[in-house]
Amino acid sequence: MTFTPGRPLPSDPQSTQERTLYHAPMQSGEMGSMTREGGTWQWRQLRGGGPEAYGSGGWNDLQAWLQR
Repeated sequence: MTFTPGRPLPSDPQSTQERTLYHAPMQSGEMGSMTREGGTWQWRQLRGGGPEAYGSGGWNDLQAWLQR
């Protein structure tokens, strides 16, 4: 069973709410969690690690991160 915190991340940023925890699968097969506040997204890979396991930025940055 995969741990999936929060709600599934919508495909459209206008469908998201601030300070709400979301999750989405990454291209690598890992799961990521993310939240938005004031137009800035913060994200974190749930397993593994490394320098790119977390970050922050805009919607496009988040989408690029999910594709790694």
